[in-house]
Amino acid sequence: MNPYRTPTFQKHTGIFGNIIFDLILIAFAISLLLSPIWFDINDIVYQINGLQNYIARNFVPSSLYGHWLVIPLGIIGIWRWTVWSIKKIVASFYSPITPESVNLNSRDTLRLAVSVIIPVYNEDQKIFRRSLESWWKNKPAEIIAIIDKSDTGCIAEFKEFQQGKDNLKLKVTSKPGKRPALVDGILESKGEIVALTDSDTMWDSNFLENALRPFQVDSKIGGVTPRFHPIETGTIWQKMTDIFWDSRNHLDMPAQTAGGKALSCLSGKTALYRREILLPKMNLFLNEIILGRKKESGEDKCFTRLVQQEGWKTYYQSSAIIYSSAAPGFDQFIRQRIRWARNSHNSDFQSLWSGWVWKRPYLAFSMIDRFISVFTLLLGPIFFSIAIIENQLGLAISIIILWLVGRMIKIYPHLRRNTLDIFILPIYLGVSFLMALTRLYALVTIRDQHIIRGFRKVKASRIKKIKDYFLTIEIIAGIFIFAFVFR
Repeated sequence: MNPYRTPTFQKHTGIFGNIIFDLILIAFAISLLLSPIWFDINDIVYQINGLQNYIARNFVPSSLYGHWLVIPLGIIGIWRWTVWSIKKIVASFYSPITPESVNLNSRDTLRLAVSVIIPVYNEDQKIFRRSLESWWKNKPAEIIAIIDKSDTGCIAEFKEFQQGKDNLKLKVTSKPGKRPALVDGILESKGEIVALTDSDTMWDSNFLENALRPFQVDSKIGGVTPRFHPIETGTIWQKMTDIFWDSRNHLDMPAQTAGGKALSCLSGKTALYRREILLPKMNLFLNEIILGRKKESGEDKCFTRLVQQEGWKTYYQSSAIIYSSAAPGFDQFIRQRIRWARNSHNSDFQSLWSGWVWKRPYLAFSMIDRFISVFTLLLGPIFFSIAIIENQLGLAISIIILWLVGRMIKIYPHLRRNTLDIFILPIYLGVSFLMALTRLYALVTIRDQHIIRGFRKVKASRIKKIKDYFLTIEIIAGIFIFAFVFR
C-alpha cells in the first residue's frame, strides 16, 4: 500500500465548493458597481457631500481645496514609505554568518553531510550540465537527480557526468508532479542536510561553505535560503526580474531574518533543510490541502511553513550565492509572477489562519502588508487617472515625478550594481503597477493550480478565464467608481 496515497475528500470541496467560492466573488464585484441601486442614492449623495464640505472647510487648507487628490495620495504614500522605512531599519541589523564572526574554521563545513536533490523535467541539456558541474564543484556528500522518464536528453547527460563518480545517483520517475520527485529524493538521501535545487540553477564556487554556516552556529535553525541573481539579463523582462530579486536580497530577506529569523519563503531555486525535520512531514507535503483543494505547486512555501510552524528558525545567508534562469519573454514573466503570487496568497492565508505565524510578529506584519499592498499599489494609478480626468495636469506630473524618485530610492542597492538600469526606471515603474494587477488576478484565481512538471495538464476553460478576467476588471472598476463618485 502506498503510504502517501491521497485521502478521500468530502463532496463540498469539489465542484460545489468552487461554485460557492465563485458566487461570493461575483456578488462582491457586482455589489461594488450596483450598490447605489439598493439604496436611496439622493440621501447618500446629500450626506456624503455634506460630510465632504465639512471636512474641506475645517481640515483641508484652502490652497488644497481644488486638489483633494493630494489627501488620499498622501495617506497612501505615508503608509508605503512607513512600511519601507520599517523594513529598511530592521534590515540594517542583519549580517550574514561568517567564519570570522563565529571563529569557525572553514573545515567545519565537512561536519555536515549535504545531499543535493534535483527534480528534472524538460530541461535544456546544456543548462543542466552547467548546473551539474557547479553542484559537483561544491563537494556535497551526494547528488541525487530525479528525472522524468520522458526527458531522455537529461537522463543521458546525467549518466555521462556520473561516470567515475560514486556519489551521483539517478532515479528515473514516471510520477507526475514536482512534489513526488522531491519526496523520492529526500527518502533516498543520506545527508544531514538536504539541498533542494532547481535543474537550471548554478551555485557559486563556495556556495555550500557559506550556506552551511547558520546550521553550524545555531542548532535551532532548520532552513537556509541564499541570495540569487539571474544568469542572463539580456531582455527587459530579465532585467525586471533582476530588480525584483535584488529587492528581496537587500530588503525583504534581511529584514525578516533580523526581525525574528522567520522567512516568508525559502525559495525553491535552492533551499537547505535539516533532513530530520522534513522526513516526518512527507505525507503532509504530498497531500497539502488549502481552501479545499490539493496543492500541486508552491512546494517551497509548503516546506517553509512546515518547518517554521514547529518553532524552527530560518535564515537568509547573503554570502551564499546562486544564479538561476529568469523568464526572457513577457508571457513567461507574467505567468511566473501570477503563479508565485497565487502561492503566496495561499500560504499566507494558511499561516495566518492556523495561528503559528502570530508568534513571529515581524513575519505576520510582512504577510499582512503584502496583502494590503495589492490594493494600495492599485489606488495610486486610479487617483492618477482621476487627476487626468479632472484636468489637474500639474498634480499628475508631480505624481509621476514622485513615483520615479521614490522607485529610484527603493532600488538604489540594485542601481549600485547595475548603474545603467536607471534608464529603464520608467519601465520598472509601469511594471510595478502591473505586478499589482497580477497579484489581484492571483487573488481572484487563488484556488487554481499550475502543474510545472508531469503528464497531467490542467487547463482552465475559456469561459472560466473570461469570468476571472471580468471579475478582476470589475473589482478595479468598482474601486475607481467609488473613488470618483465620492471625490
